Amino acid sequence: MAEVQIGRGKTARQAYELDDVTIVPSRRTRNADDVDLSWKIDAYKLGLPMIAAGIEEPMTTETALAAGAAGALAVMNLETLWAEHGNAAGLAAALAEARGAHRIAVSVSPKNAEELVPHAVKAEVELIIIRGDVVSAQHVSSVGDTLDLREFIRSLDTPVIVGACQSYEAGLHLMRTGAAGVLVGHNGGGAGIDVPLATAIADVRAARVRHLDETSVYCHLIAMGPIGDGTDVAKAIAIGADAVVVDQSMVTGDDDTAGDLAETMAVCGYTDVKAFQKAEVVVR
Repeated sequence: MAEVQIGRGKTARQAYELDDVTIVPSRRTRNADDVDLSWKIDAYKLGLPMIAAGIEEPMTTETALAAGAAGALAVMNLETLWAEHGNAAGLAAALAEARGAHRIAVSVSPKNAEELVPHAVKAEVELIIIRGDVVSAQHVSSVGDTLDLREFIRSLDTPVIVGACQSYEAGLHLMRTGAAGVLVGHNGGGAGIDVPLATAIADVRAARVRHLDETSVYCHLIAMGPIGDGTDVAKAIAIGADAVVVDQSMVTGDDDTAGDLAETMAVCGYTDVKAFQKAEVVVR
């Protein structure tokens, strides 16, 4: 593994963003119409390997319905909904309206998870996402209660995705909480913490292999960060992600993100997401 010396007393690994990586075509090409973009997490099958969230603008009922109709998993922010409605009945009604005929997830910060997640469970959401800039398996604080994610997640019947993490060790510890999936990447960085996404995905992919060997349980890897188009989605999956977090506009707007992904997979010779994770990649 390449390391560079950044001074007399410290070396560092070379790390890569998605822009630094390209995908190597296999020995055959495919027809884009034959590409299956669906994926499964827990008991749920989704049409696109994309989790649509309100990154640029808040997710509304209308955009959640549109994202679900496009095949993505729509994510509503639980704290925003609670602030708007202030009670369990209003929250349940809002989620039921946003769900329509499609599946829906809610996201919540670790600090509010214990208080708000039970309301989401009662509202029968399909998935819960516990999400922060950096999330550890156990947040220790001298002020207030400690949230033990392993204990909390294993107390729920609803599958949980948790993160974000950016390293092998952090990813492995989050997988050991019993989460159905882990978020890999960041919500924008800050405080000098920002591992380039391609390297972060590859590192946590290695953690997933170890976790699978230890438990026979496959934990899904969800990439998040600078995902701007279908090419970025394709690279993230080829490196090892099962799905990516994207802004809602990428699945509800005019951009043909799913078409770009299908075309890239077809040109490279792959017809399904699981096979595409085995694609060869190179650094520019």
